[in-house]
Amino acid sequence: MVKRRKPEGPIRWTTLGSAPYPRADEPCSGYLLQAGGANVLVDVGGGVLGPLQQYIRLEDLHAVWISHLHADHFADMPMLYYAFAFSDRPLRKIPVLAPVGWAARVEDFVKSAADHHMSNFFQVVELKDRGIAEIGDLRIQARTVEHGVPAFGLTAIFGDRRLAYTGDSGPCDNLTTLAKGARVLVAEVGTSVIEIPSVHLSPEDAGTTAASAGVSRLVLTHLAPGLGEEEAIERAAETYRGAIEVARPGTMIEV
Repeated sequence: MVKRRKPEGPIRWTTLGSAPYPRADEPCSGYLLQAGGANVLVDVGGGVLGPLQQYIRLEDLHAVWISHLHADHFADMPMLYYAFAFSDRPLRKIPVLAPVGWAARVEDFVKSAADHHMSNFFQVVELKDRGIAEIGDLRIQARTVEHGVPAFGLTAIFGDRRLAYTGDSGPCDNLTTLAKGARVLVAEVGTSVIEIPSVHLSPEDAGTTAASAGVSRLVLTHLAPGLGEEEAIERAAETYRGAIEVARPGTMIEV
């Protein structure tokens, strides 16, 4: 029996944007996940496709993974459809993994197009809790999280390397579960107020999750309006003693 070679190399996570609406210098939520030659776009918020092409060509995109269907994480999906439907160069059909109903929502938006069925251009995949996608040697596991709509966080696994991303979520046990064993947790801090229940994490919540999961590095993203970077780090440090930083457009993390 031939023993399978252990995947080598880092997981790379590049922030394309995390703003609540497209700004002059930053699009909405979008991240480029790379490992072992695989390129995965995680979240497709408004304005993300432009910065994505600063790093890879669209023909080199292998999959799209969408945490939930709020516009600041999903609004550029119709634009990605147009890129695949009307590109002057052939783009291969790739899987788009997103919550139930994503394809119908995009089809409704672009229904004036002659051939608007998502399955003509993408592999339509609907996320489920604990579901695992494999893109080459990169594995991505989804876990349901608490956001008031169907929403998922992920764990990216490549060999013995792991990175976790909360998506948008209030505090919940699954956030700790998905982050356990990960070296890095990328956590949204979409609220500056500590409240129960909540559909977003406060900096203290993000710190608590990172501490409970035992990660070695916490990366804060998708900061609430009015929440400054220094304040976010200081407040997360009240509940977590490891390394903390804030993701900015172009920030690349290696695991």
